[in-house]
Order: sequence, then structure tokens, then C-alpha cells
Amino acid sequence: MSKVITSNVKRWPGTVTLSDPLTFPQVIAFQDAIDAASELGSSVTVSKYNQALLPGILECVEAWDLGNFPDPVGEDNFPATPRTASASLIGWLVTEIVVLFGESEPDPNE
Repeated sequence: MSKVITSNVKRWPGTVTLSDPLTFPQVIAFQDAIDAASELGSSVTVSKYNQALLPGILECVEAWDLGNFPDPVGEDNFPATPRTASASLIGWLVTEIVVLFGESEPDPNE
């Protein structure tokens, strides 16, 4: 199965398909990317922080169907500008991947 999510970033309209469920290698890659970004410290630039997240994001994405976006998508050609749109896209993807983590966890209230 997969989870298709719709971009909320005007610069890159369309959809992204995330693996669902995530595999152990995907979870580990995403967690490693979050850890690497966190270890950069509080004085890191947004661009460096977002670049550190990319390996984990890319590992969890099955397909990109975004307008004005490179094909294929990789670390070397992931758009870094416009900076606000790029940061918004990365933030949205991180949020959606974290949602997959939450969907796999049992509800402690049940």
C-alpha cells in the first residue's frame, strides 16, 4: 500500500506518494536524518538543517508528481530555492512522514 498526499505548497502543486507502511530501513533512515539535523545545533542555517533531512525524506517517498519539480528527484537536485517554498515543502513532508509513524502506534487510550 501507499499513501498519496497532496502538496500544500503553491510553487510545487501535485502529489507525493509515501510508502505505507514504512519499512525498517525507511524508518531508520528517517530517524537518522532527524538526528543528524538536530545535532547541527541552534546556530545552523535553515538550508543546512533542511538538507540534513533530505536523505530520510527521500527514502520514504515512492513517487513524486509535483509540477515544476525535477525528475528524478535526489539530494543533488532537490530545489533549495525559492527558500520559503523549499522549506515549506520539506516541513510538510516531514509532518506527513511523522503522521505515518503515529498511525502505526497504538492509541494509549484504547
